[in-house]
Amino acid sequence: MKMKIIFILIVFFIIIILSYIIMSKKEINYMILGDKTIFSNNIKSRNFSDLIYEKLSTEKNFGFYSKEFIKEDIRIIDLINIINNNEKKDNISIQNILNRVDILLISIGNNEIYYKLSKVDIEENNDKIIYRYLDEITKDMIKLLKEIQKYNDKDIYVLGYYNDTNNINNDKYYKYINSNIEEYCKTKNIKFIDTYEILNKNMDYLTTKTPIYITNEGNLALFNKIYSKINDLYLHKQL
Repeated sequence: MKMKIIFILIVFFIIIILSYIIMSKKEINYMILGDKTIFSNNIKSRNFSDLIYEKLSTEKNFGFYSKEFIKEDIRIIDLINIINNNEKKDNISIQNILNRVDILLISIGNNEIYYKLSKVDIEENNDKIIYRYLDEITKDMIKLLKEIQKYNDKDIYVLGYYNDTNNINNDKYYKYINSNIEEYCKTKNIKFIDTYEILNKNMDYLTTKTPIYITNEGNLALFNKIYSKINDLYLHKQL
């Protein structure tokens, strides 16, 4: 009789655990991470990340939207340190959130490139200096992505860099670094979104005066591109 009761209890607990695992897998948790500039942008525009949230939130199993760890003018190395130190905001640690997130959208480094290009005279044949700097940015990004994947190996989307300098002579630098980071992402099953190919190929997607902002049309274009990937690569797998 005792053995029968024990057996029933074991089965009962197994059912509870399996139910919890199944329900956990179905939940959709969404996080944005990196530089606040691109995720808030011009107040006249509806930002693409919020548009993604609005769409995801219509899913019956939507969990949470985390944007606690986006900051103004944050550097890649700063974000690496935030993760390493497991910083908290609103009493929630970044490592804890990373562990729970199903869809992670990362954008960081555009401000660093902009700053460097603003300090170097490209007319004086400083290509070597700039490309060397871009290689350092790439190394930092790879280090960041490795750190993130210690806590999250699910759907990670990395936004590449777009030319926000209002100088088409800088296009080659953005193409260069995007190509390098995309190649790395391919080896680690990370989804890469080439924002240059989206935003800099259409005059209506960016404002023309410095500082350059993403327009309503640009935000919609980013939303459509990113969400279509999320829908194809993640949401369909949950059906």
